[in-house]
Amino acid sequence: MKNKKIKIALIIGIMLTVSFFLSGRDEIVPLSSEQLKNQGINQSDELVKEQKAKKDRIIAEDKESKEKKDKYLTDPIPEGKPKPVEWQDVNIDKDKIHMVTLSVTCKSILNNMDKFNEDKLEVLPEDGIIYPAKKVVFYEGESVFDVLLREMQENEIHMEFEMTPIYNSHYIAGINNIYEFDCGELSGWMYKVNDWFPNYGVSRYQLEDGDVVELIYTCDLGRDIGGDSALRGED
Repeated sequence: MKNKKIKIALIIGIMLTVSFFLSGRDEIVPLSSEQLKNQGINQSDELVKEQKAKKDRIIAEDKESKEKKDKYLTDPIPEGKPKPVEWQDVNIDKDKIHMVTLSVTCKSILNNMDKFNEDKLEVLPEDGIIYPAKKVVFYEGESVFDVLLREMQENEIHMEFEMTPIYNSHYIAGINNIYEFDCGELSGWMYKVNDWFPNYGVSRYQLEDGDVVELIYTCDLGRDIGGDSALRGED
């Protein structure tokens, strides 16, 4: 009799416990196949909308960037700096003679000898000066390229270049047999006029009397010679 009472008590206790837990939680109703399908469609629609918005934003940014550049992909010129000219449209007047200061140096290599091409050591000046700064003649209408080419030829200094139609300018590949990439993958020739690194090619910079022109070799995309701003189109 006593055991029977204990069993009844245990049964009642179990029933009360189960009832307590069932009453304390929400009923979980599984989604129907149609609901699952609609949920998948909604998620897919949201993803498509997000991707389209991202694509539209990229297109708009690219369009805005192109609108700010000229047809030769030149970034806006800083205020107060000379605008580029198209060399093929310029008339050179040899009756009007002016003076410009020109120099060609590669001193940055001396600080990066571990990167420099060992096969070029014999053409590397000890002081890094290929053509010391001096005043030279130029004719009205001439560009940096015109003066540089003439001076290198007259002084029997090697210079290799090529015309780059997309930028409508000659590109200086090598001077004194020192080329781009000879001092690392970020090395090459840059030019500076009156302490400014123009963000357009040497053929498009029309000289003015008294200009100071420097051809400078960089081993770090201009950062080692103060010319990295040219890559951003800044002053």
